[in-house]
Amino acid sequence: MKKWVLKDFLLQAMIAAMYYVLVLVFQFLSFEAVQFRIAEVLLILVFFDKKAIIGITIGTFFANWHYAPAGIVDAVFGSLATLISLGFMILFIKRKWLALLFPVIVNGIYVGLLLVFTLDLPFFINFLLVSFGQAVVLYGLGLPLYYALRKNKGFLEFFSDVK
Repeated sequence: MKKWVLKDFLLQAMIAAMYYVLVLVFQFLSFEAVQFRIAEVLLILVFFDKKAIIGITIGTFFANWHYAPAGIVDAVFGSLATLISLGFMILFIKRKWLALLFPVIVNGIYVGLLLVFTLDLPFFINFLLVSFGQAVVLYGLGLPLYYALRKNKGFLEFFSDVK
């Protein structure tokens, strides 16, 4: 990564705010066992700039803290799950289809376990439901959005680590 400049800080603040607002607007889809967290579509931003890991993680923290039924617990551990997912996405950045599988699996495990402990729901069913919702958002919305945005020169100018 290059050194950070003011534009980088502003971009991360904007990404965090977009994540937070998307969770707010689609709150009814963003929590519990059956969830399609539309804000997760922003995970594709790490394909354009690895620094986006910061904004997405901060957005996840505040969105979970304010809106998740598990509150601060979900804020801390959900952000950690996001950080792990994004780290793997960066490691597999050349294989977009494979990279997107990591948030599906990590969030399936994390949210599945969270629902076991908070709502006493069975893990395997939770894992499948959460993973399905995550896959729909990332592969159904995120991947097509990535392919559309990578052709948009105006969009690409915002990012320094363009792939």
